[in-house]
Amino acid sequence: MTAERASFRQVVQRVLADSWPPLAEYASSGALPPDAVRLRQVSHGLGWWDLEDEDDGFAFASIAIQELGGALGPGELLAGLCVNPVIPADPGGVACSWGSDPRRDAPPKLADVRVSGEISWCLGDVERVLVFAEDDGEPVAVLVRSHGQRLEEMSASDPTRRFWRLVMDDAPLDTILARGDQATALKLAVERRISVGLALDSLGIAKSALALSVAYAKIREQFGAPIGSFQAVKHHCVNMFVLVESADVLVEAAVAQSSDTSIAMAKAASCDAAAEVTRLALQIHGGIGYTWEHPCHLLVRRAKLNQALGGSTRSLRRSVAEGLLQDIPSPGERR
Repeated sequence: MTAERASFRQVVQRVLADSWPPLAEYASSGALPPDAVRLRQVSHGLGWWDLEDEDDGFAFASIAIQELGGALGPGELLAGLCVNPVIPADPGGVACSWGSDPRRDAPPKLADVRVSGEISWCLGDVERVLVFAEDDGEPVAVLVRSHGQRLEEMSASDPTRRFWRLVMDDAPLDTILARGDQATALKLAVERRISVGLALDSLGIAKSALALSVAYAKIREQFGAPIGSFQAVKHHCVNMFVLVESADVLVEAAVAQSSDTSIAMAKAASCDAAAEVTRLALQIHGGIGYTWEHPCHLLVRRAKLNQALGGSTRSLRRSVAEGLLQDIPSPGERR
């Protein structure tokens, strides 16, 4: 990591320390998720949402996203830093779907500058929502205002973020962003950013769970000795460290390369690492990790939800394997 990026990471950590509840006090800070008004104001004032206007902008934005993940930061900042920069015409804060409900979701329909249909798992500022619809079979990307439409808060295991289902009934258009091939390309760009965002968020979760576990193993005593001195606990911590470092390498490659293969590998590795590291963190903490006042269970909840959003890890690994197999010549075929 360059000196500039290391300095930016320190800035992000200071902003979170000043504007967001500490992880140790998160669950007891009041209603979840906590109020993010101050953090949003500070992040806007510091230009985090405009980072991509600079060289290597997403490399810096990725640092903020990872730190936000480790602090169980608000979903609207995750959405703004990930998705907003790839949306044309500088729309400001918008929400978009970070997942789907196969039982209910079908492509919304555009007719006479009105949109009808449903989209699920909307994350971000839901005043305006990015919708990928169809107009007589042609793909189209539009912005829709949610005012006057039905917004249903979706129930999820993770209380640290709010997701919404938007039900549109002849919703008036705000802006048409793209049509045809351009709309398809925009949808792919948004999906890639969502996968990278979930990978970064999960990596931050895993790092926080590892740090909490190591710190607790140093101070919690059993049989007259810190539990960190027991071989079984040492093995857990080492396994957690290996998972975190392996995921970190793949996520860094995805941020730098932005290829489909690197993003799929990063998302699968980091989400699985977060799920396993938080599971082991619960074991190291014992009963206290299951209490509401401790953040451990909240890290587990977010890790498991990130696994489900943006495509399962099994499907991502299958797509990577299929891509690798295409490069292997068939029997009898010369290279």
